[in-house]
Amino acid sequence: MRCSLIFLIVAVAAADSPKLPEPYQSVVDLSHAAPPEFGADALLRLAESGKIADKDARRDLIEQAFGLGASAKFPIRKRHLPGTTLDSRAGSLSQAYGLKLDALSLQSRAVSDMVPIDPAEARKLIQEIPPPVFEPLSCDDALFYDVSDFYQALTAVVNNGFSAQERAKEEHVNFLMGYIGQVSSPAQLIPLAQTIQNASVTNDQREVLWTRFNAAVPNLQSDDRSFSAVLVDPPAGMDSIVSAVRQRGAGCKNDAPAGSAAANVQARKADSTPKVEAYWQSAEAKRMMDDGKKLRYGEAGRILTEADRATPEWQQQLTDYLSALAGWSSSTEKSEAGYYNEKCTVYIALVELIPPGPQRDKMLEAFVDFISNSPLQQQSPVEWYNQASFMLERVRGTRDGEPAKVREAFERSGNPVLVLETALDKILGVRPPAWVSGTR
Repeated sequence: MRCSLIFLIVAVAAADSPKLPEPYQSVVDLSHAAPPEFGADALLRLAESGKIADKDARRDLIEQAFGLGASAKFPIRKRHLPGTTLDSRAGSLSQAYGLKLDALSLQSRAVSDMVPIDPAEARKLIQEIPPPVFEPLSCDDALFYDVSDFYQALTAVVNNGFSAQERAKEEHVNFLMGYIGQVSSPAQLIPLAQTIQNASVTNDQREVLWTRFNAAVPNLQSDDRSFSAVLVDPPAGMDSIVSAVRQRGAGCKNDAPAGSAAANVQARKADSTPKVEAYWQSAEAKRMMDDGKKLRYGEAGRILTEADRATPEWQQQLTDYLSALAGWSSSTEKSEAGYYNEKCTVYIALVELIPPGPQRDKMLEAFVDFISNSPLQQQSPVEWYNQASFMLERVRGTRDGEPAKVREAFERSGNPVLVLETALDKILGVRPPAWVSGTR
């Protein structure tokens, strides 16, 4: 019911919005036909592009994006633990989360974008973001919560969203105190502490904020994995928070330095190494990986030249490989997502490997057909899209990659996301995939 109401509000707002000049209005129209996370991102990219001169138009785009972002499939961004192989489901999810198309990141980004346009409106918007719900994690989980974008937006609002008269009444301090009182997860501790450090307040006011913050830390109840996240590469100046977590003995085994109080407590726990769904484990997947390497490196293990790949023998190897690829189904793999990411990896490698011509064009069409019909599009839309973005980026970086053909194939697919991203690429440039940059 809530999602239906949000879509209704956004639809009404879009209907009342002034029309933008082309080609920007076409992108706005496409954004409302795409899943909400992609629509919100598209509207924010337009507002951030510098191509929309009208301030009211930018405000309107941001407000629409804020409404759409609330319905994103991913509620909160996550990151993978150091040492987690990227060639796994956890790695794929971490890359997808790095695009920051979760609800909290999108709405926080809208708030940050609103601050220089209308600080008072930014303050209203951030108060409309519901407190995040942190589902409990286990020490088997290789991903942990990252809410840093929200606290960056909160810092901007505290520093810019209050008038001189309101600041004289310490309303900005009380505003921030309210958010300190809402802390429910260790994932919030370090980014909130950075907000307190960077808040434009007097020394006395900051001491009051630290007192409230420090009172919350010892009583915080959460899971060991979330506490462990505090110990993962903490920034400078966070020693007191890290120490408080270690003193509690909180965290998963092996996540704390040897000899620390936390490590002594953790040593009594069962082994808690994160469980990851590694790729290329089934017999079929291993065969596809091994035979794919032979196409690139041959039996001798050296990179094959274009002349090597022009021989009848290599062409026959390719034909046999493509036949095996066509017959490879998800039934042999542990999950639909694992199968999707593995098969996309093979398609991307083949598009890089096969010389320009009808054969590569056919392979590209097969890739677009495969992703367009994947059920992962509904189950995990950002993870699904990340492979499409990856294909375009890899082709851009490959000699004779013909990125225009990838864009044309996306456009012909009729898929709302691929069509929207193609339109954005034409006027704004492609968004880097998460493996290139996990930040904006």
